Amino acid sequence: MQKVLRRTALAKRQAARREANRAAKDRSDDRKLRVQEQSLINTDFRTRIIAARNSRREDWFLGPLAPKRDVGDAKDTYGTIGTQGLRGVEKAKGEWKDWCIEEGDRVVIVEDGHRDRGKIGKVREVRARAEECTVEGLNLADVAIPDYMLTKESDKRPFRTYDCPIPLRSVRLVYPLPHPETGILRDVVIQELRKYKNPPKGSTDLRPRRYIAGLDPPTNVPYPEKEPEEFEDNDVDTLRIEVEERTWVPTLRQPPMPSSIIDELRNKYSKFRDRHDDSFIAKKLREEEEAAERKNSTKKMMTPLKELHRKERAEKKARGKPQLSEETLHKIGEVMARSMPSRSAEPTL
Repeated sequence: MQKVLRRTALAKRQAARREANRAAKDRSDDRKLRVQEQSLINTDFRTRIIAARNSRREDWFLGPLAPKRDVGDAKDTYGTIGTQGLRGVEKAKGEWKDWCIEEGDRVVIVEDGHRDRGKIGKVREVRARAEECTVEGLNLADVAIPDYMLTKESDKRPFRTYDCPIPLRSVRLVYPLPHPETGILRDVVIQELRKYKNPPKGSTDLRPRRYIAGLDPPTNVPYPEKEPEEFEDNDVDTLRIEVEERTWVPTLRQPPMPSSIIDELRNKYSKFRDRHDDSFIAKKLREEEEAAERKNSTKKMMTPLKELHRKERAEKKARGKPQLSEETLHKIGEVMARSMPSRSAEPTL
């Protein structure tokens, strides 16, 4: 039985080691993919900036002789951006920061130099792992639609206007707070939001509460209310009366499921199994006892050489420990005296 337990423990350790190596490889591949995606986005961004700068310089030098650029392939897409700018690269687990911004919040853009700086809008989508959000009506841009997408859609416009993502660090929550003197509600830009570690007790909303950092006492900021979802009934839907109908009544004489279901849930012959039937344990114990008996039977078999060794050991034990005689001790003393170096005379001062 110990052999079976050792085999199970060894198989579990090997499986855990393989899983750890696979997880490390997945993290490495994910990191490489994120680096490649970010490199493609940065390359496209730099290429467009360099081309725009060169075109502006060329237009300034040539003046009326400057070429017309919205012709040819760029006739309908000149001045647009690619689809790469619609989504940022997601960060690895533990590398992104929770800015406590949710869909439906009113935010204001505070980034210096942004064309929509100071404008307030409603958050349409939040991508927490990429630390970005899209705000309705802000940071609009014309996006060129690839040809392969136009062939699959009914809308054949070569470009469309989308809300481009904005970094979460560039927006701040706008929340109405009462004035400390007059008590009149007015919109206030919240510089920092934080979350409690645990949700409130007895609440059905498992999300942790948000509060404004720096206020004493702390002021909770509720989450925006979501619009209720509308469900449309169809002919193929299952009726509620059919779901709640009791089709089986349990009894004490009949188990709710057959006893063999455990072998279907846990593989009976798996090398990772550590729960065994009593019959299997008894069988393994009998095998171990039989193996021990076979091993001891070889020890009981006596050969002439073994009998001689046993007789010599018995005689040696009967004699006891040997004792040194006076003559032997005298000879040992003589040998020790001859081997000791002679002492030289001590010098006089």
